[in-house]
This record gives sequence, C-alpha cells and structure tokens, in this order.
Amino acid sequence: MREEDAKMIDVKIDVTKIVKYVCITGAAIVGIIFGSKCIRSFSKTGK
Repeated sequence: MREEDAKMIDVKIDVTKIVKYVCITGAAIVGIIFGSKCIRSFSKTGK
C-alpha cells in the first residue's frame, strides 16, 4: 500500500438521517414523559 492511498479517507455524513433519528428520539422521550404523567394522574384519581 502506498502512503498516498493510506492518507485518503472518505467520510460521508448523512445529515438527513441524523436529523430524522434525533426527531424520532425526541418524540419518543416526550411521549414517555407525557404517558407516565397521565398514568400517574389517572392512578391518583382512580379513573
């Protein structure tokens, strides 16, 4: 292997996939927090 070949590294970052997964993760976290608060309030009221 030549030294020139070893120095060439191609890094591809897919920003749309990163943004999509961050949004899905954020929505899941908000859903878990909201769901746990609803369950807690329903268990307190006995409904």
